[in-house]
Amino acid sequence: MKEYIKVGKIVNTHGVKGYVKCMPMTDDTERFEELKYVYTEKDNLKRLIEDVWYQKGMVYLKLKDIDDMKTAESFKETHISILEDQLRKLPEDSYYLFDLEGMDVYSSDGEHIGKISEIYQTGANDVYEVKNNRSSYLIPAIKDVVKSVNIQDKKMIINIIEGLLE
Repeated sequence: MKEYIKVGKIVNTHGVKGYVKCMPMTDDTERFEELKYVYTEKDNLKRLIEDVWYQKGMVYLKLKDIDDMKTAESFKETHISILEDQLRKLPEDSYYLFDLEGMDVYSSDGEHIGKISEIYQTGANDVYEVKNNRSSYLIPAIKDVVKSVNIQDKKMIINIIEGLLE
């Protein structure tokens, strides 16, 4: 079974010709220009991208066979996805957010801190929310803190700097 990766959420319509307004779920919004098609969550169909443009951090798409506002409106609050084989190859020490979600986080001493439950993109650096049965911590994704990430084993090792787990 192929793995679908969410790349955007349809949040509204635009105009009367079936355009949809998407909140991108990727660091590189210009990426949509490279895509020939996406999969729509609402009906699980592969849809060709006929047009794409950007405004104020949002992506506007014209998808094949969505030709009027009423049809476009029925896709609101649903996701668009790509297949895993459409992903770009990332540089070393870069990870897709979906690879990190649910990852176990350990201290450099081997103590289990919790699992990554949420990732916040703050601009300067990402912040991982790590939860366990008792607590929730915000861990900055910086080199002084994150020591290693093993995608295959879903394991991250962090350096506990002063004040981090308080």
